[in-house]
Amino acid sequence: MFVVENESIVHASPPQVWTAIIRFDEYPRWHPFVRIAGSLTPDANVDYSFRMKLGNAKFRTVDARIVSIDSQKCLVLRFGFGWLFAFEEAYSLSPLPVGSRLVHGYRCAGLLSALPLTNMKRNFAKLLETADRALVRHLTFRKPPATSKRRVRKGFRPGT
Repeated sequence: MFVVENESIVHASPPQVWTAIIRFDEYPRWHPFVRIAGSLTPDANVDYSFRMKLGNAKFRTVDARIVSIDSQKCLVLRFGFGWLFAFEEAYSLSPLPVGSRLVHGYRCAGLLSALPLTNMKRNFAKLLETADRALVRHLTFRKPPATSKRRVRKGFRPGT
């Protein structure tokens, strides 16, 4: 078994971060590797689509189950290939004075997880870093305020 985690400080309130995590239909806006479709209830089955590379890599869909959900604190999904290889993706959230602490991780269990999977661990670490950075950007990006200045047109204007 191995565990890979990434911790991020998000300058957004825990309810804002939680809302982004549980709105599965908005994952395409910020999560480059995962798509989830289904009901957000404990022990519910959901469609979990993932890819390990950016770009035009195909998403692979597997059945997953929501193992644990604790409002504004924790969400855990389990998917995999039975006793051979099983994964849990977990989001854990706690409040901070500047916003929220997000711990996002993958836990791998099963027969094949006993192998020295150094490259897989490294790939999961990069995946977590990239996804969490995208979530932080998604939550903190604000459009710049519109300026009230009129744009001055330059050049020749016939008839003036």
